[in-house]
Amino acid sequence: MIDKITLLINISLFPFQNLRFLGQQEILAALGYEEEKSEVGKETRRTARKHLQIQIQNEILRKARPKSMDEINLLMQKFYPMLCNDDEAERTGFRSKSSKRSIPIEKMLYSHYFRILEEFGDSLISYRDGDVVFKYWKNDVNHDKQWKFIDFMEHYKGQDKVHFFHAISRFIPLDLIIIVHFIKNGLHDPVQLHEFYQHVNLADAALDDILRRGVAENHIHASAAFNFSILWQAVMNGRIEAGYLEKFQPNHLAASFQVESYILTARLLRLVMTLYLKDQVYKNHSNAYQAEYASYKHYPLFDWLKDNFAIEDPETFQLLMSMFRERNCTFAQSEELIRAIERIRLAFTDIEEPELSDFIFNIFANHRGVKTYGENIFLHLVILYKYRIQDSPLFVEDFEQFFRVFFIYVSIKNEFYQQVTQPTVMHGLDFFRGYFDRATDGISKDGNYFKTMLRTLFQNRYLKKVELRISIKNKLQTNKQTLLEILKSYRDVIREDYGVEDDPQVEFPMLGIVYHLIKQPDNLNKDLWLYDEERNHTINSLHFGELQEQYIKQIQHLQELRSVVPMATNFIVGLDAASLENNTPVQVFAPVFEEARDSKYDALRIVDPEGNILPRQSLFFTFHAGEDFRHLISGLRRIDEVVRYCKLHAGDRIGHGIAMGVDIGEWVRQNPLVILPRGEYLDNLLWIWGVYSYTPKLQTETLVYLERTIDRIAAELFGEIVSTGDLRIPVLFSVYERRFKRRTKEVLKLQQLKEKSHDQQQYERSMKLQDKLYVAYHQEATLLKMEEPIYVMSNEIEQMMMIDMQNYLIQKVSVSGIVIEVNPSSNEAIGEIDSVFGNQLFKLQSASNAELTNVLVNVNSDDPMVFNTNVSNELVYMYYGMLQRGIGRDAALDWIDKLRKAGMDTSFIRGARSRKQYLQILDITIAALEAYASPL
Repeated sequence: MIDKITLLINISLFPFQNLRFLGQQEILAALGYEEEKSEVGKETRRTARKHLQIQIQNEILRKARPKSMDEINLLMQKFYPMLCNDDEAERTGFRSKSSKRSIPIEKMLYSHYFRILEEFGDSLISYRDGDVVFKYWKNDVNHDKQWKFIDFMEHYKGQDKVHFFHAISRFIPLDLIIIVHFIKNGLHDPVQLHEFYQHVNLADAALDDILRRGVAENHIHASAAFNFSILWQAVMNGRIEAGYLEKFQPNHLAASFQVESYILTARLLRLVMTLYLKDQVYKNHSNAYQAEYASYKHYPLFDWLKDNFAIEDPETFQLLMSMFRERNCTFAQSEELIRAIERIRLAFTDIEEPELSDFIFNIFANHRGVKTYGENIFLHLVILYKYRIQDSPLFVEDFEQFFRVFFIYVSIKNEFYQQVTQPTVMHGLDFFRGYFDRATDGISKDGNYFKTMLRTLFQNRYLKKVELRISIKNKLQTNKQTLLEILKSYRDVIREDYGVEDDPQVEFPMLGIVYHLIKQPDNLNKDLWLYDEERNHTINSLHFGELQEQYIKQIQHLQELRSVVPMATNFIVGLDAASLENNTPVQVFAPVFEEARDSKYDALRIVDPEGNILPRQSLFFTFHAGEDFRHLISGLRRIDEVVRYCKLHAGDRIGHGIAMGVDIGEWVRQNPLVILPRGEYLDNLLWIWGVYSYTPKLQTETLVYLERTIDRIAAELFGEIVSTGDLRIPVLFSVYERRFKRRTKEVLKLQQLKEKSHDQQQYERSMKLQDKLYVAYHQEATLLKMEEPIYVMSNEIEQMMMIDMQNYLIQKVSVSGIVIEVNPSSNEAIGEIDSVFGNQLFKLQSASNAELTNVLVNVNSDDPMVFNTNVSNELVYMYYGMLQRGIGRDAALDWIDKLRKAGMDTSFIRGARSRKQYLQILDITIAALEAYASPL
C-alpha cells in the first residue's frame, strides 16, 4: 500500500513538486499551446507529448516503485488525461475543434492543479475546536463528469489514510493544501489564520482528550527542533547563516543543483507577487477581503511590472520577464538576483528595519495582529485572489500571468522541501545525515535562535516536558555560554508567552538539557608503540585513542560546569552519544561514561544563594544504539554493549533500539547476503559466544558453527601474529572485553612491561597471547584486515542466533528497567522498518501481554525539521498502528495513555517542585551562570 500511495502522490503532483517541469513549458507544448490547428501542429503535439511522457516516467522511477509502466500510464490517464491523447484533451476542454477557445489552455492547466489540491484538502483536512485536524474518516463520494480524478481519495480510510497523510506530509509542505481548503470553505478573513502555524492535529477527539493531559519530548535534537516553515521564512528573508546556500549539497533526488540561485529567485518572486497584490489587488481597501474588489479592473502582473520597472529599473525588468517568458529551468547569477531584490526593497517599500519574522508583515501591516507565519498570510492572499477572479472573463490574462509566476515559486519551494525533509527512498544514517545538515545549518544563530526554537516546540500545546539535545564543546566557557543563552531564552519565552510573572502557577513546559558526544571515525594508520604519555600523544598510535581522550575531556568540562554552578544540575539532566553508529564502536565510550558516572562529581545536596538546601539532580544516561546497522546482530550487540559496559541503570535509556523490534524473518528475506567489515563480524560472533556462555539455551549445531566460524575469521586476522592453534575463543573473548577499557591505561601497562625487559624485541616475541592480540587491534596491518568487507550469508543457523540474541536482549532490557526511546517517523526513515506502523514498539510492548517481557518505552519526534512531525503526532501514529493490528479503540486509548504517561515519567526532568519553585530555581541558575561568566 505504501508504494501505491507514494506513486499516486508523485504522479498527481508531478508538474509542481520539484523543478523538473518549471514554467510548465513541456506540459503546455504537449497540449499544443503554441501550435495552430493543423496536421503539422498535430504531429508536433504528438512528439512533445511523447517526450513529456518519457520525462514523467523517468521522474517517477527516481522516487517511486511502480509495478509497471502501465501503472504509471493509467494513473496519468486518471490525473492528467489531457496529456495522454487528443481525444482526452478535447473531452476535458484542453483542445477545441472550433477556432475559438472559451478558456485558454494555460488558465485551464493551473485550474486543474488547484482542483487536485482541493481534492487533497477535502480528503485530508477538517476542523475541530479551533484546530486544523486530520480527516481520518472516509470521504463522501462526489461525482463529477468532467473531472474524472474527483474523489481519487475515496478508497482511503482509517489506517491507509494515515499512511497517505504521513507520506504526503514528507513530500510537500501542506500549507498550500490547507490554505486552498480554507478559502474553498469560506475562511476568507485573516483572523482564521490566528495561531495556525504548521501543525495538523492527527488525533481523533477521544485521543485528543488523552494528549491534553500532557506529553514529553525526551529525544529531540535542538538544531532540528524547528520546522520547515521556520527555515523557509529564514531563507525568504535572507536571515540565514553565512554561506549556507553556497555550501548546500543536494542529494541525487535533486532536479537542480543551482540552490542559491533558485532560492534567491523564489525570494524575488515572492517579493514581487506580494507588492503586486498590495498595489493592485488590495489597493485602497481597508478590508482586503471584501468581495467587491474583483469588480475593479487592475493591471495584469506583466503590465504592472512594465509600468513600474521598464524605465526606472530596466535591469530588474529584463531579469523578471526573461523568467516568465522563456519558461526554462535556468536561473540568473546569485549576484544579479541579490541586486534586484535590494533595488525593489529600497524602491517599493518603506522598510528601514525589516520585520524580524517576515517582510510580509511589513507590506501588509494590518495583518501583524494575526499570530501565524508570514507564508500563511502570503498564501492566503494569493489563493483568495485566485478564488475571486477565477470565474471572471475580465481577469483571464491576470490569472494566467500571476499563477504562472506562482507555480514557479511553488515548484522551487517544493524542491527545497524535498531536500530538507527526508523521504523513505533510502534507509541509513549516512543518507539521513545529508538531510539533517541541509535542514539545520541554515537558520541564523542570532539572539533569537533559541527563542524561535522553543516557540516552535511550544506550538504543541500539550507539551509539558522537553529535553533538548546539544553537543558538548571542547571548551568549558563555550558550554557555559550556550547553556546561559538557552536558559535566558527559555525564561523570556515563558514570561512573554505564558505570563509566568503574573501567574507563577500557570502551566508551561519544563526544560532539560541532554549533552551528546558526537560519534566520529578514526584512521587506520596506527602503531601502539608510538604512544607517548608525557606528551599525551595518541595520534597515529591508538585506534580511537585520541578521540576517547577528547570525549573524556569534554565530560570533565561538563562535570566542572555542574560543579562550579551547582544550580545548573537542575537543567543539565543527561548525557548521550549520537550520530553515525558505524563511525565509533561502543568500546570507545565505556570509559567515557564511566568517567561521567564517577561519584566524585556528585553530591547529595546543593545550597542556593539564599541558603535554601535543595537535592542535587543526578546525571542520567542515554545512548543512540541499534538504530542503523549493517547486520542485525551488530545492532543487537551495540545495545547490549551499551547496557553492560557503559553501565546503564534503571531509568537510563537507549535511543531508538530498532534492532530489538525488527521482524527477523522479514529482515533475513530482505538481507540474504550481508556485506560488513571482517572485524565487525568477529565482534558479533564473540558477543554471541559470550551471551551463550552464561545462558542455558544453546544447541550443539549452533555451538559447532559458532566456534568454527570464529576460528576461521580469527585466523584470517591474526594468523600472521600468533599460531592459529593458540587462538582459543576464551582468549579472543577476553581481548574483546579488554577493548572496553581506557586505551591509554592499557597501553601504559604494556609499555611498562616492555621497559622492564632487557631485550625489547625479545619481549615483543614472548608477550602474552592476550597482549599480542590487544596490540594487533592498534596496528595498521591488522586494522586494514578488520576493515576489509566480507560477505555473510543469513543461513538457518545465523537466523537462529539472531532470534536467540533478540529474545535475550528484550528480556534483559525489560528486567533491567532500561527505557527505549522510540521515534516512529525517524525509525521508518532511517532504520530497518517498512512503515510507521511497523515500528519496534509493537514487538517491545503489547496491550495484552501477560508475560513480563514488556519493555519500558517513551515516544518522541527526534528531528521535527527533518521528519515534519512532533511528539503528539508520533503518539497518534502509534495509536492508528494499534488499530491496524486489531486492537479495539478502548484498549488502544488506554495503551496510548500509558505511553504518554511513560514519556512523562521516564523523562530525565525530575522532581516534584511547584511551578513557582521551578521559576525561582531558573532565575537563580541564570544569575549563577552570569556571575560565573563575569571576569574576576
